[in-house]
Amino acid sequence: FQRGALAQLVNEGNKSYQVMADALGVAKATISYELDRVKPYDPELAQQDADRKRRNCGRRSMLTAALATLITNHLRLTWSPETIAAAYNLSTASIYNWLNRGWLPFKLTDLPNRNVRQHRVSENRGKFTSGTSIEQRPTTVNQRLAFGHWEVDTVLSSRSESRSCLVTFVERKTRLLWA
Repeated sequence: FQRGALAQLVNEGNKSYQVMADALGVAKATISYELDRVKPYDPELAQQDADRKRRNCGRRSMLTAALATLITNHLRLTWSPETIAAAYNLSTASIYNWLNRGWLPFKLTDLPNRNVRQHRVSENRGKFTSGTSIEQRPTTVNQRLAFGHWEVDTVLSSRSESRSCLVTFVERKTRLLWA
């Protein structure tokens, strides 16, 4: 806004708000608001007032000194921002924003488990490799003529976190099942 030009128009004398607005290319309401900013009108004081109002506008941050201390203490105890947010009903994004702005004395690289991928625990037990495949068994076993040919199988639990299983033994001729 051209506060210096407005001050010159005001000092020239009896000009209406509409004439000043037309000369500066702004709305009449802008001239009215600007002249009400400070009385008598001084462009430097008006700029200071505008700067002060600009600094004070917007939403206030929830981060108080006590909350910053609390979050900092938990970060030192290696709590993650997600855990802190859940524990104190805060937004995780707010904590990360405060970290990025430097309002908390931590950097993103100082946070616990930063850039560490969690891997699924792999199966450590060995695989059963010996034995005869079903495709390779003799035809006499397939015809079920003799007693004493056993099939062994395992039945795993349907729960993914369970490692329990059931071993089944089936005799080919009599179809006797032992589990």
